[in-house]
This record gives sequence, structure tokens and C-alpha cells, in this order.
Amino acid sequence: MQDKFIFQRNIITTEVNLKVRVDKLTRYSDDFIDELKTNADIVDLVSDYVELQKSGNRYKGLCPFHSEKTPSFFVNPDNNFYHCFGCGAGGDLINFVMEIENLTFAETIKVLAERSGMELPDLSDAQRQRYKEREKLFALNNLAAKFYNYILLEKEIGKKALEYLKNRDINESDIKQFQIGYAADEWQLLLNFLKKRNFSLDLIYKAGLITKGKNNSYYDKFRNRVIFPIYNNRGEVIAFGGRILETEAAEYGPKYLNSPETAIFSKKKNLYGLHLAKDSIRKKNSCIIMEGYTDIIQAHKNGFKNSIASLGTAFTEEQAKLIKRYAEKAYIAYDADTAGNMATLRGLDILSDAGIDVKVIQLDEGNDPDDLLREEGAEIFFDHLDSALSLVDFKIEMIIQDKDLDEPGVRLKVLKSIIKLIAEIDDELKREIYLERAAEKTSFKTEVLSKEVKKEVKKNKSRNYRRDIEKINSASKKVDLNTQISYYQKIEEQILAYYITQAELREEISEILTPDDFTGRAAQLADLLFQGKVISASVKNESIKDELDDELFSYWTEIIVKQKSGLSEERILELAEYISSYKISKSKEKICSYLANKNFDLDKLNTILTTFQKMNYNIERRD
Repeated sequence: MQDKFIFQRNIITTEVNLKVRVDKLTRYSDDFIDELKTNADIVDLVSDYVELQKSGNRYKGLCPFHSEKTPSFFVNPDNNFYHCFGCGAGGDLINFVMEIENLTFAETIKVLAERSGMELPDLSDAQRQRYKEREKLFALNNLAAKFYNYILLEKEIGKKALEYLKNRDINESDIKQFQIGYAADEWQLLLNFLKKRNFSLDLIYKAGLITKGKNNSYYDKFRNRVIFPIYNNRGEVIAFGGRILETEAAEYGPKYLNSPETAIFSKKKNLYGLHLAKDSIRKKNSCIIMEGYTDIIQAHKNGFKNSIASLGTAFTEEQAKLIKRYAEKAYIAYDADTAGNMATLRGLDILSDAGIDVKVIQLDEGNDPDDLLREEGAEIFFDHLDSALSLVDFKIEMIIQDKDLDEPGVRLKVLKSIIKLIAEIDDELKREIYLERAAEKTSFKTEVLSKEVKKEVKKNKSRNYRRDIEKINSASKKVDLNTQISYYQKIEEQILAYYITQAELREEISEILTPDDFTGRAAQLADLLFQGKVISASVKNESIKDELDDELFSYWTEIIVKQKSGLSEERILELAEYISSYKISKSKEKICSYLANKNFDLDKLNTILTTFQKMNYNIERRD
């Protein structure tokens, strides 16, 4: 009875907390957003994710939104903006948190307010609705996890699943730590429970907890399965994984079943167990990546608290970036069959391309971390960690595995594969090291391998000239913030940057210039700015992104990051006068050239002379 009371009390608490959070959602004022941006230091914030180095009045580092070896990501602390000159990503600190944490605008404001010690005011109706639905999904999943856990630990129908877990050396403490549960072999047990708690059928379906059947009926998605809740890195339940108990029963579906993609869950952006492992990963600067839920549970139980699971064997760029935020090294602990397949190897390349040092733990065929830890203990697993292979060594092992090198045709094929692999290594010294290792493993002559690798490297260079340039100049290559733009364009960008960031200058700049005085992308942006379509008193990026296409928004962030600090109001207006005069002067030259051709009628001549007179008037008015 006591346990039942605690479970019911937890449900009530969840509902009350949800109502309080939703009731707070009204509209954020411009003043609050401005104060939030002022209080939150973008350099300090970005430094939690990117190693930044000072570069003049800006900071630079490797972009967290795409893989690169040379820094092209810049942060300008004077106006709290960032921009990547490689992939075009950019914005203010609100955009940064939204993108890197995959949060909504409202969730980001909450995170930044807590970080700055500010109290939250209000949201717009549309934002409130989106945030409200996400909050309900989090609450719904949290409640479903508690329900599954309650069924497993407290109800008679959960005993079969509990026995299964105990046989796998998973005790009650483990069950509580990972909130493991059981979905009973009933069609609508969870559905009916959630409906009684006033969650709508539509929301339960959006959460992926039920499946649509015939005649507009619905039934529980997970039945007769051990349930493993999946958390985001903030510790919120976002999805579920279910392991079938009756493996021979086809009506229950596959052995493992996961939640579908939802508004709060994306398989490619999350990692199982990260919410528990992230502190240990940061401390050790490394993580151990496994396949299954029970692998992670056994690993944590045996002291390997930096272990996480990849929710699939093929890594995504999003997962690689997520890992890179916490560590520089990753140990892969997949079973032998999985580790050697092509999808896994492509995933490991993605990790390596993200700048992560990948090591592969070699497990015996048919073995996995769960079995190894239960049967042989933590000490043996430590030995496996110590003897883990580099990614290149592992690939060489895969190439020569089970090959008869005495057979000439096979030997030639192996040789070509190894040459191609080693030729892809950027560092010449590393190439030499792996050449020696490959020669030792295959009995090929080192000098033969070296000669062929050099040929392959040369071919690679001719195929991809840009890659070659990066290899040669990687140590000295720098991003020029004003690469290949004219003095005139630099002035255009400075004027627009100050127009955006300093509201008091806008009226005076608008009296001197029109959008026609600008060129290219600057003219497109000026047209929107001068009409007041993009900004008002406050620079609100959440609305700006709705008005501008991706290319123009990227240009917006680029010119703000390049903005020179400390230019006086007088200097900015002088530059505006220069732009206007320069444009008029160029137009007059064009008209004079046109008049010299003498190829026009009287109407055209009248139009030209009228235009010429207006230009002279504008110049005289300024003088």
C-alpha cells in the first residue's frame, strides 16, 4: 500500500508541476530578451562546447555544427554574435543554444535565464502552444516510465520480466537507477491509464506510445516487453526501447522495438545513458560506446560510468558532435559481428572525422560487454580497454581477417586495400608507423608498401585539390574575415552592421542612403532593413529567421561578426556619405558613357538628363 501511495503521489506531483510550468507561459518582452542577451556572455557560453582562442577582438575555434580541421567559427563578444565561415551557421547566443541543444525558443530562454539568474516572464501564444505540447510530451513520457516501472516492481504481471532481469544480474537498485519497467501483455493497459490521467488520445499517439489499428481503434505499442526509458542529456524521458520476452512469438514484432521519431525524440541526435554518464565522460575525457541497454547497465554497475549506447550501430554526425562536446576519445565495444560490418565502419569514420580519437575493443565472437562483465568481471574488461586498437589498426585487421595471403589473387587484393587505407592518413609520420605495422602483419616488404602508398597519395591529391591544399597548409591556414571583397563592400557591411545593432543611427543612415545604394546581398538585406520588415527597436533573431531565407540570414550573422567595434557615430555617417557619393559618381560615369554612344531617341535623352540633374542636386545638397 505504501508503494502504491508513493506512485500515486508521484503522478499527482507530475501533473501539478506540468500545470505550473504551462501556466507561466505568456509572452517575452523585447526588454527581457535584450537584458537576457546582455547578462549572458556568449564567449563564456560557447566555451562550454567549443575551445575558443582570442583572435583580435574576436574569438575563433572549430565549428561545432560541421566537421573541420581549420578554425572557421568566430564569436564577436562586442555584439554577442557568432558565425561560421565554413558552413554559414550563425546567430546570437539564443540561436546557438537552440541549435546545439536541439531546444525550442522557449526552452532556450528558460536555460539562459537560469544560467543568468533571471526570472522568467512571458511567451507569445504560438510559442506557448509549441512549448506546452513539448512539456506535455515530457510529462507524458515521464508518467509512462513510472507506470512501466511500477508494473515491473509491484504487480503480479511483472514477475516474469523481473525474473528475466534478475537472471541477467540486474537487481532492484539497477532497475531504479535506469527506471526499467515492463509493458504487460495487454492491449490497452497503458492507454487506459493515461486517458484516466486526462492525456488526450492525440497526444499519446504523438508520443509514439500507441499504435493505430483497424476501425479507428488504438492499442499499446509496447506489449510483453521489458522497457528501457531513453533520456536526453538533461535527464528528461524522451522515448522508450522495449525488449521482447517471448522471442518466438511473432505477433509481438521484432526482438527490440523503439519509439518512433517525435517532437522531442530524434534517434540520430541522442545517446542512451548519456544523462548518467556525461560527468564521468568529461572527467575521463573519454567514453565507452556499446550497443545494447543491458550492456550499459552492466558497465555502470561495474564502475565504467562513462559508458553510453549509440541507439544503432551507424553513427550520425549529430551523435559525433554530441560526444565531442564531452570527450576527445571514444572506445567502441561492439560484438565482433557488429564491429566489422560496413555500416559500423562508416559510423566510426564519422566519429573520427569529428575529431574524436577512436579505439576499438576486440571482443570474442558471440560475446558482448554484458556477457563479458557478468561472466569474467571488470578486471578483464579493463584489459580489453588497454589493448584496444586504433581505428586504422582495426581496419587493417578487418582487411586481412580470414584471408589466405598465400593465394596471389587474395594477396594482391589485400595489398591494394591496405595501400588505399594508409594513403588516406593525413599525417606523414603516422603513415610510416602504420606502414611498418601493416608490413609486419602481412609479410609485405615495407619499401614496396611505402612506394605504392606514395603513388596513391599523389592520386588522392590530384582528385581533390582543395583537400591537398588543406593538408599542406593546415598549420598556417587562417580564415580571412574579409576574403575577396572590395573596399566598397566592406563599407557596405559595416554600415548595415551598425544599422542593425544601433537603433539610434537608423534614421540618419536612412536619410543618406537607399537600398539602391548597396550591391548584391547587401542590397537585398538593406531593402528589408530600411522597410522595417526585419527589425524594430530590438534585434530579435527568432523573428528574423522567419523573414530571411537561410542564405540571407547567414549573411546577416556574417556582417555582424565582422563588425568593427568602436567606430563613432560621426564615422559611420561619413561612410554612408561616401557610399552615396560613390554610387552617384559611378552612375554619372555610366550616363556620360551612354551619351557618348549617341544611340538613343529624344524620350530616352530626356529621361537621362532628368536623372543626371537629380544626381547633381543630391551632391550639391550634401555639399
